[in-house]
Amino acid sequence: MYSKEHKREIKTLFYTSFGKYMSKNNASTGKIKWLNYPTQVKDIYFRISLETKYAEVYIDLQHQDNSLRNLFFDQFLELKTVFKNTLGPDWHWNREQENEYGKKCARITTTLNEVNLYNKDTWAETFQFFEKHLLNLDVFWSEFKDIFKDLEN
Repeated sequence: MYSKEHKREIKTLFYTSFGKYMSKNNASTGKIKWLNYPTQVKDIYFRISLETKYAEVYIDLQHQDNSLRNLFFDQFLELKTVFKNTLGPDWHWNREQENEYGKKCARITTTLNEVNLYNKDTWAETFQFFEKHLLNLDVFWSEFKDIFKDLEN
């Protein structure tokens, strides 16, 4: 078992390394920090996560108002065909779940199995997985974010 200190160091090293890896890529809006993608829509977040058995790329809809969260989720569902054409079919759509902080959210996620934060031999594969999906999310979002911005009003 790893100490909290060691876990924090490895996690920091991984995400710092990934940030450097992604610095070669610009978003549709120019240079950005990929680890904190600016959706410009309140309560919509693009996230990445690497654990001990899998990596995930996901979209979190964290609107406190359930009806508003459902409205945004339904809008994603209306765009599901385009979404799948841009990002691929291997995404899971969950209208209601709890995030790691116990907060209700809707989540759209894709997973890469058999990778591990503590196994540096799997980092290159994880970087490529994250890169592919973040770049494709950027393509999708640059085309459709205005629809979601309009829902805010």
